Amino acid sequence: MKRIAGGLARLILLPLYLVVGAARLLWAGLRVALGPVLRRVDRSPRFGGVITALSSSIAPQRGVPLLVGAGLVVLSFGISGLLVILLVETGHFDSGLYWLCIPAALLHLGVLTGFVGIMLAVPLGQGYRDR
Repeated sequence: MKRIAGGLARLILLPLYLVVGAARLLWAGLRVALGPVLRRVDRSPRFGGVITALSSSIAPQRGVPLLVGAGLVVLSFGISGLLVILLVETGHFDSGLYWLCIPAALLHLGVLTGFVGIMLAVPLGQGYRDR
């Protein structure tokens, strides 16, 4: 009975194994193809300088990306509410629905900025003024 259940589980999981194998092959191919470019970017003094300048400028102001993200989410909420009210008042739903893409994009940008701010707050450590 255990043999049948094991064989049935393998048969059910076969597509998953195939997808994982294909993804591993694709990743290995990308690493071989893009390896020299990525090593060159990683060793670039210009790129290193940009990362150093960015981290040293954000370190004293760790909460700024989070505040910008929260502001964008609030702005998105206000714009979407205003657009829905305007669409209901005018009755132009056919072409007006495209305008709802703007607050949706702002919402996504705000959440992404907030998450980046949260992720950067801990690794950057205390700011110069906090010490």
